[in-house]
Amino acid sequence: MKIKFLLALMVAGSLGASAQSQGYKDGIEYYKAGEYDDAKIILDKTLNDAGTDKSLANYYLGQIALSKGDKAAAKNYFDAGVSINPENPYNYVGLGNLELMSGQADAASDNFKKAQGLDKKNYEVLVDIARAYYKADPVKYAKEIEKYLAKAHKDSKHKEPSIYILEGDMLFDKQDWGGAAAKYEMATGYDKANPEGYVKYARTNFKVNPKFSIDKLREFLQVAPSSALGQRELAENLYEANYWKQAAEQYGSYIQNPNHFPKDKERYAVLLYWAENYPASLKVADEVLAQNPSSFLMQRLRMLNNEAMQNYPAAAQAGEAFFRSNPNGYFTANDYTTYASALSETGNDSLALVQYEVAAEKFPENGDLLKNLSSAYSNIKDYPKAADAYGKYIATLAEPSANDYFALSGRYLNVAATAGDNQELRADAAKKGIEAVDNAIAKAEPNPVLLQRKARLQIASNKNMPDSAAIATYGEMTAMLDQDPANADAANENNNLDLYREAYLFSVKYYNEVDVDKEKAAEFSAKLKEVSDKLAQ
Repeated sequence: MKIKFLLALMVAGSLGASAQSQGYKDGIEYYKAGEYDDAKIILDKTLNDAGTDKSLANYYLGQIALSKGDKAAAKNYFDAGVSINPENPYNYVGLGNLELMSGQADAASDNFKKAQGLDKKNYEVLVDIARAYYKADPVKYAKEIEKYLAKAHKDSKHKEPSIYILEGDMLFDKQDWGGAAAKYEMATGYDKANPEGYVKYARTNFKVNPKFSIDKLREFLQVAPSSALGQRELAENLYEANYWKQAAEQYGSYIQNPNHFPKDKERYAVLLYWAENYPASLKVADEVLAQNPSSFLMQRLRMLNNEAMQNYPAAAQAGEAFFRSNPNGYFTANDYTTYASALSETGNDSLALVQYEVAAEKFPENGDLLKNLSSAYSNIKDYPKAADAYGKYIATLAEPSANDYFALSGRYLNVAATAGDNQELRADAAKKGIEAVDNAIAKAEPNPVLLQRKARLQIASNKNMPDSAAIATYGEMTAMLDQDPANADAANENNNLDLYREAYLFSVKYYNEVDVDKEKAAEFSAKLKEVSDKLAQ
């Protein structure tokens, strides 16, 4: 959907803590939140950083590989983790997990025992062992899962937060959303900086109470302001809850984090565009395109932003490149019309027309495209096609308005007035125009301009000469105007002296040249002079 609001957005935001990076720990947080692809990107990127626990990083890379069914890669990671630090218990858990997946329960048990022996006070190791059994087969290994969770509860005196995360995950898999949320919240109670608990709690509650989920994520970031996962999750929650301004501000802060992803910067650019902060959106789009020139979305935004800022030559250039470089791209109706608008504004009406025609053909159910196509035909003075397109637009409307019919009558007036010697075309267009303006009159409040349009159509149908029908219509119009003396008051800046002048001018012509009546011609000549004198004041 197209989201509109009139907020000028200047995203400054303090970069302070949000510009800090947790390094490889961000990758672990993403893994625990189930974002495996993003976790791998960060872990690969930070693996050789000085502050990275390479043995632990290999464990999570192995778990990611295992989640994708790549057992060979998983084993390589776990073996590398053991080689780097044989005292790290987690990689033995990983090897045991792999062995369970391969049906080697005894070998797995040996590795689990080895892991426990290396760090008896690390209760999360017990939970990871329980999780390994759960991943392998929650029914077959139900007793083992219960055993290790019970031991983790007892040894930690029920204070280990990862216990409640696993228990929450198990309830979540059973679609017990409330029970899962309660467990995740318990995890955050035992660890105020537990990203997994806060994020999973917010996700589980979001559809029920988005504001509460957002508040919980803000609570987490007060304790862990550098968490890339927390920053992005908050931005996404604000976005999904339709807090557009706050979402843009949060994204603006989050993308300062070195562990942000290019796709997040693209989302930020889109939010800025929707916020009508076109210069900022264009700047971000250009930054993304400098790194990834093929970004379809950012190419589109470059065109949209320039067109919105009325930088029409730049918009036309961006539009040409956008369509040329994406021959198989999925283009929206708005893509075509934006490019067409830029072309039209730069004097390329014929090229603009092509875009409108393509759009109307691709999206026949979109009435607005027919309306735009009608305008494009009018710009190149192809009035018959303009009228035809507008008629088709009217046909798409469930309940056309008076303005819709009035606009249609104008299209037919152009056809009739320029028909030249083609009397058949002239008569047909005038007839359809009069029908359209009559529809407008039936729907609208009394309005002299509608009667003026009808009289003009009647004149156009008569080879641009007034006939009795046109004079009668002008008579209705002036009678309507006479109901308010202000219409003929030169001192009134909103007077309608031009309408009077037109009616009297054609009346003089009619009684002098068509239905000759010198007395009436003199009468309307006097009225015409009076109005002309007022207009000259």
